[in-house]
Amino acid sequence: MVEANFIRAVVVNFLSALIITLVGCYFLLEYGLGEVTYIGNLFGLYFLVVFGTEILIESGKIHNNFERFVFVIVNTLVFDIVFIILIPKIFGSHVLDYFDFIPLSLGGFQFDLILGTQFYMLVFAVMMLVFNYLLYRIEK
Repeated sequence: MVEANFIRAVVVNFLSALIITLVGCYFLLEYGLGEVTYIGNLFGLYFLVVFGTEILIESGKIHNNFERFVFVIVNTLVFDIVFIILIPKIFGSHVLDYFDFIPLSLGGFQFDLILGTQFYMLVFAVMMLVFNYLLYRIEK
């Protein structure tokens, strides 16, 4: 797959990750876990930026240096934007509306940390960068 064309390999990885995300979100909704539908993003994101990137590196299409991290950051941003746009259109506009918050008091300043979909997507993106860094260090 990878030897034929770099763009085709990236698109196939992206579409596979999107299908994994859709199936994950579907099962979460079917089992009554609509409040945590954003976890479907983690399933697809892991497949895309850890597994997919590793395949491209092993095939020699991407070098295991800064190119890896640029590729992961771009893939993560594009995938998250597609997730935020596509999931509410497929499963209904209410799917990503759930959130919690933690009230924080820092030096007399009251702050409510909102734990919504965007917050968790940021956490997942940082996790994927950490996973890629660990794989980078293992291979060096």
